[in-house]
Amino acid sequence: MADASRADAPVRRVTLYPGETVADAARKAIAFGVESMTLNQAAAESGDPEPLHQLRVASRRLRASIELFSGVIYAGQLKIYRRDIPWIAGQAGTVRECDVTSALLKDRAAKIEPELKESIAPLIATLDERRKSEHAVLYEMLASKRFRSLVAKMSQPAIKKVGGSRTLGAAAGQLIRAIARSAMRYGGELDNQAPAATFHKLRVRIKRLRYALEMFKALGGKRHKRALARLEELQESLGQYHDLTVASAWLHQYAETSGAPPKTILAAGALIQLLARREAKLRRRCVKAWRRFERSETMRDTLEEIRSAGRLALRPVTSTESNPGSVAAHSEPPPHELNGDQEAERESHSIGSQSAADLPA
Repeated sequence: MADASRADAPVRRVTLYPGETVADAARKAIAFGVESMTLNQAAAESGDPEPLHQLRVASRRLRASIELFSGVIYAGQLKIYRRDIPWIAGQAGTVRECDVTSALLKDRAAKIEPELKESIAPLIATLDERRKSEHAVLYEMLASKRFRSLVAKMSQPAIKKVGGSRTLGAAAGQLIRAIARSAMRYGGELDNQAPAATFHKLRVRIKRLRYALEMFKALGGKRHKRALARLEELQESLGQYHDLTVASAWLHQYAETSGAPPKTILAAGALIQLLARREAKLRRRCVKAWRRFERSETMRDTLEEIRSAGRLALRPVTSTESNPGSVAAHSEPPPHELNGDQEAERESHSIGSQSAADLPA
């Protein structure tokens, strides 16, 4: 097995197929997410930045799988997953933010006065100390009984029979639609006056939507690829904005509480001004990019493409299909002759078509 902790290791992704049942697809996606997270555990415990980042990404992809299949996971387990995955991801994120903030401040320091640039050393030293402290907390969490219990539960998730017996091809449109509507709802709150938390919430939903779409690669085509590309661009811009807001907030706190030398406080102030200008530019860019995405037909087209592919995958191949003139080849069996998957597919198409119309154009 490839070493997933290497910086140059490819991102691990799982692909789900229309012929799988929803239950089997859910177990597959969750088990894959758990494996991806634990593959990076040992290296992340050592404190290496890249495995730590991969652990964080793996935990977020796992959360996306949980939310995608939340309708077929028993409520008791779902509650644990929603509590404990963010518990680990949040602490890994705290350590990661120290690395990102330190790199960002070093980069921006090149733009302030030379004498002030030399005064940022106490800033970086404080960040390094914070990282060590937060990493020690993460190390204890990864070694805890709570984390081991979480891994054990997710390795063999309990999936409901109701809803879980449907084929993924029949359910795919509805599953993706729920994630897409969540992103659209948070995007509706976005404007140039929105607080940083609104941008961050949208970023989280866009990640979940992107990760979910990646799992449905087998049902995607050109529209699917276009949606993924646009979501990745949005995620990148929102991620840069988030990094700036985190660094700025930390600098404000440092300047108010550290008791650092005057020149270091002046350097912190100069960096805050630089970051504020960059934040304003990125904020406007993010709002414009989201509005373009919102006005486009991207998600509507992608949902329809996924539903169509799911319907085609469910169609049985019969001898009548080779005769275009046959009435049977173009007629739909009466409801009492439909099997379970065909009924589910018909329901999914009906509901899904109305749902796509609800998405902003």
